[in-house]
Amino acid sequence: MSATLTLPPSADLFLSAQPLALERGGELPALELAYELVGPARPHDDGDEYDRRAGTVPCVVVQGGISAHPHVASSPRDPTPGWWSRTVGDGLALDTTRVRVLSLEFLGKRQDAVVSSGDQARATARLLDQLGIARLHAFVGASYGGMVALKFGELFPERVERIVAISAPDRSCTFATAWRALQRELLAFGSRLDEREAVALTRAFAMLSYRSPQELEERFAGDARADGETLRFPVEEWLLGKGREFATRFEAGAYSRLSRAIDLHRCDVTRISASTTLIGADPDQIVPFEQLREVATKFASPPRLERIASRFGHDAFLKEPAALGALLSEALA
Repeated sequence: MSATLTLPPSADLFLSAQPLALERGGELPALELAYELVGPARPHDDGDEYDRRAGTVPCVVVQGGISAHPHVASSPRDPTPGWWSRTVGDGLALDTTRVRVLSLEFLGKRQDAVVSSGDQARATARLLDQLGIARLHAFVGASYGGMVALKFGELFPERVERIVAISAPDRSCTFATAWRALQRELLAFGSRLDEREAVALTRAFAMLSYRSPQELEERFAGDARADGETLRFPVEEWLLGKGREFATRFEAGAYSRLSRAIDLHRCDVTRISASTTLIGADPDQIVPFEQLREVATKFASPPRLERIASRFGHDAFLKEPAALGALLSEALA
């Protein structure tokens, strides 16, 4: 397990001494997960109380990509913007005056083990037990978080009413797995020389798959500029800047474990009984919309399939709040 966590002001720490058996073998001897629960404890509550025993207020679990953290939205305990601050909050698509939003960190961020979406779903269920939440109004996930949402629906069909999976299939396509596999090789090789720089370069490489060629052409088509004795193109500067920022908050082991967890994801969507909405970006290099169209045909009860046309590619769930918000409001109504 990790060392003692330094928690942000809005986060709580879930501790469970009960071992968690892992899908790929072995077990975590205990669970230690940071989480946030934002929203009213009772109907019409002003949101200042953080009663961990959810009552009649609907609860929605929200998880994003592997870089996401539990601080998804601002709250009285922490008014700083969350990572999904244009989608989750007072009066937004996920309205924290009407629902309680639970967000938690991923297994593998701190635990050194081979983990999967199924392991994350089981850890989430255990946290819900601790909070006294028997059934979710919805599980909303994007990217890896969407994979976890689907897997939760497969493993715990009686515990979730709705699922919204954004840019998340039942398993990774081979191209996406190949892309991430090379990233992990780069990460392992580079870490022997300089771990932080290896994380930065790996993340920069990953950013190419999150965005579209159209966006990069529109924003970064300029000529090279001098950077000391080196010539760097604008797109190169942007990628390296994104990578180095990421490296300040992610270590190599966590990055590799969560990257692998995406590729280990397998979900039998025929076992999902919750009302499901699949949302995809078009284009998306690592989760092509056509893949989601194929996944939709596998459900026992056909899900809604929605498309967001966006130059932001896989990152559309972060960059298209208006289009996504409209779809979420409809899916969760």
